[in-house]
Amino acid sequence: MANDFYQILGLDRKADDKAIKSAYRKLARKYHPDVNPGDKAAEAKFKEISNAYEVLSDPDKRKAYDKYGDRWEQASQMQDYGENVDFGGGFGSIFDHLFGGGGGFSGGGSAYEQDRPEPARPKDLTIDVELSLEEIDSGTTRTLSYQVGDACKSCDGTGAVRLRAPRQCGACGGSGIMKGIFGMQQQCASCNGSGRISFEKCPTCAGTAAVRTQKRVEVKIPAGIAEGRKLRVPGRGSVGANGRAGDLYVQVREAKHGSLRRLGDDLETEVHVNYTTAILGGEIRVNALRGPVTMKIPECSQPGQKFRLTNQGMTKFGTTNRGNLIVVLKVDLPKTLNDREREMLKSLSEVKA
Repeated sequence: MANDFYQILGLDRKADDKAIKSAYRKLARKYHPDVNPGDKAAEAKFKEISNAYEVLSDPDKRKAYDKYGDRWEQASQMQDYGENVDFGGGFGSIFDHLFGGGGGFSGGGSAYEQDRPEPARPKDLTIDVELSLEEIDSGTTRTLSYQVGDACKSCDGTGAVRLRAPRQCGACGGSGIMKGIFGMQQQCASCNGSGRISFEKCPTCAGTAAVRTQKRVEVKIPAGIAEGRKLRVPGRGSVGANGRAGDLYVQVREAKHGSLRRLGDDLETEVHVNYTTAILGGEIRVNALRGPVTMKIPECSQPGQKFRLTNQGMTKFGTTNRGNLIVVLKVDLPKTLNDREREMLKSLSEVKA
């Protein structure tokens, strides 16, 4: 095939739309006249790849090109649409393929009826909510304010409104006919060859079929819910053209706590004690989730040793039971000693020896 568009863009014939666009952009940056001022070869190459991209990026044109290839050049020379020239299936079949029937122009409504956006559909929405460990432990209620794209009421979520009276198509001047890319006349894509426009973009939503809507909902968050868990609130997502609404999903995120770390239903914390308390044992105060508690540590407790305080952890989801608080012992050694401390430690070392 002469001037094979796929070879020009360096593509396989099975290349998808993404690959076509990527190849074109890469070559266009390389051969663009602004990048190669005065380079006629680069300018010609740029026109060549632009022409290839124009055809291959359009599904209908690509389909026709894949079928007829360089025979398009012969077709463009024909002025008599009814003349029967054998191009491997008949010239009439070319126009059947291009225009949907013998090269004639069919009437119809506005092209906007075909090209306007898909009617707005109901969509789900996920919102992250950050909660403290205290809120997760006891359960809480949050009032959420958020925006969604609801179906536009002015156009019933279609993106287009019908004109009171059809008007002349501005693209073709009411003729219904425009010049195609190969110099042939073809029906106007803006009005489907009718010369009249019956629909226009909805002025409320600018043709997008949806408008931003502020919503507010109160969500009850149960005690003990896990990080990343989602709560479903039915019907509080965006509303579609059919009146149905998607769902709102509230995803729980844990805020970082100053001294506690969650381990499922358990909590973990570090407690610093001086070396004499670690050696002799005694009572220490621990800041638990629901307030300070007192715990005893035995003699000769070791740095990093862990102690378990039952029922001082998180409320277990769906129950009234609680996990445990794991206390990790951190022993603080002195940075300096006074004379008496030094004397006592020496005496202790002699005893141990």
